[in-house]
Amino acid sequence: MSKNNNVTLIGNLGGNPTFVEKDDKLFAAFSMATADSFLDVQSNTWQTRSPVWHNVLVFKPDLLNLLHEFNKGARVEVRGTLSYRPFEVAGKQKTPVKKMEASIIAHVIEARPLS
Repeated sequence: MSKNNNVTLIGNLGGNPTFVEKDDKLFAAFSMATADSFLDVQSNTWQTRSPVWHNVLVFKPDLLNLLHEFNKGARVEVRGTLSYRPFEVAGKQKTPVKKMEASIIAHVIEARPLS
């Protein structure tokens, strides 16, 4: 794994992993939600921020087998690297606008139940 491009997220699967075979190679994709909490000092209550959604891609065969154990809502820790891909959307007056989408390429996935 890269020394400078490392990501660690702990969150919940947004849906069951999707397994895709393309060009005789198998990979999986799933969405993952993370949300931070903070103590509101005025009300002395814990508040949760809106979830942030992340795209995760899995290519390693041992992790593909492990993914069969996780379903929507499972709390997991994902460690990996960021990858970006360009894509185009229709902008004003149907002019194409180039954008970048970030995905996490998973190298480690572990269950992280609430303790």
